[in-house]
Amino acid sequence: MLDQLPELIDPVVFAERQSNIKGYLGLQRLERLGTLLFDKTGELKVDLQFYKEGKVPVIEGRIEGHITLACQSCMEALDWSVDKSVKIGMVQTIEQADRLTDEFEPLMVSDEKMSLPGLIEDEVLISLPDFPRHAHKCLHYEPAVKLAEPKINEHEPDNPFAVLATLKNTGDQ
Repeated sequence: MLDQLPELIDPVVFAERQSNIKGYLGLQRLERLGTLLFDKTGELKVDLQFYKEGKVPVIEGRIEGHITLACQSCMEALDWSVDKSVKIGMVQTIEQADRLTDEFEPLMVSDEKMSLPGLIEDEVLISLPDFPRHAHKCLHYEPAVKLAEPKINEHEPDNPFAVLATLKNTGDQ
């Protein structure tokens, strides 16, 4: 399916109009996520509803898809399923954010338009593990070069204070 989501939206206006956004977002549009991906082909399915709950504008919905991350142990492909539910309360101040119930994730908004791909990317990044790895042990460490055994000197090492000992014996000071 075509990458059809808009670049910029005004989420508060969308909430006032009770808008819905459904579509697909190509992974190539997500620069920050792209640094974690093994393969940037593919897309995410996005289904978001904008509405008001009391005076609070809300974004609620789901982001789904399959991405290919780079395993942090072996740096090989790691298939990852994205299934992120979203419930965001849009606020303009910290005090408003503090008054939100626990079911909402706060999002600071201003009167300007915001990047829809950026919002989706933030939600996907939050859902990813810090260090994605295969479930099985994929890294078998074997040193490429076998290190030689350390050599043990059988004679005593030079003593840095030997000169002082000779001065003590000769009486020179």
